[in-house]
Amino acid sequence: MIRFELMRAQHIDEILEIEKKCFPDDPWTRNMFESELGNKMSVFVCGIDEDSEKVAAYGGMWLIADLSEITNIAVDPAFQREGIGGRLLSLLINICRERKAAAVHLEVRDGNIPAVSMYEKFGFKRVGLRKKYYGGKHDAILMTKIL
Repeated sequence: MIRFELMRAQHIDEILEIEKKCFPDDPWTRNMFESELGNKMSVFVCGIDEDSEKVAAYGGMWLIADLSEITNIAVDPAFQREGIGGRLLSLLINICRERKAAAVHLEVRDGNIPAVSMYEKFGFKRVGLRKKYYGGKHDAILMTKIL
């Protein structure tokens, strides 16, 4: 079973391991995650495996005025295909609604078909493309969901 809680400093080591597995071309650094802890516009959530008490997934976003941008969603490969990413995305969208965001934006690597499919399932629409955004190699699909 997975429970969700706000990210704390104690989660960062495990998050960095997942980050390297999921985004080997362009992972976030420790400093980037640590800075999110003090950012008042930031909301980061961890999915904790209740059996092992390990971080199985995490997701984060920035809420600025009535807009939100999802910055990260990752599920440890050992926990993928269990619906955790969808549950995490749903939680982030609900936080956006509670905070009266009008829209949620994100970008996703163009070759990440499972993620693109999940976002489309949740009502995100493709609105643009950033060429060679990820590591100077992969394009980013810009997606938006109007709330």
